[in-house]
Amino acid sequence: MTLLEIVLVAASSLLAIASVALLIYAAKKEYQLRKITVDKAVILAEFAKVLEKQNNQSVEETEGFLKFVSESRDWAFQYIEDVQTALEEYRLVADVMPLSVSVSVEQATEYSAAYDKLMSFLPEENLL
Repeated sequence: MTLLEIVLVAASSLLAIASVALLIYAAKKEYQLRKITVDKAVILAEFAKVLEKQNNQSVEETEGFLKFVSESRDWAFQYIEDVQTALEEYRLVADVMPLSVSVSVEQATEYSAAYDKLMSFLPEENLL
């Protein structure tokens, strides 16, 4: 074998070794790329779960707030209706009351009951 042949065999062996090393390097890089892709998919899936949970909480909080507003509104309307009824009852009793000093016990009792009912809607004052 000539020196040229030996050099060519050595060069082709080095080329084969370099080619195998390059294939190993490419395989490692491909593995890393696949791992990154899978990690990205897992992170996106977890992010989607967190976002959905946050949206569900927001919807639940909104529904709770709307329920509170609705109940408060119903209570307020009922309060207004009750006060208007009490005012009307008081007006009817007060209109019948004579302006003179002579008032029957029955009239005084009706007047007192209507007045007490009307005053029951006012908040109690905490005076010392």
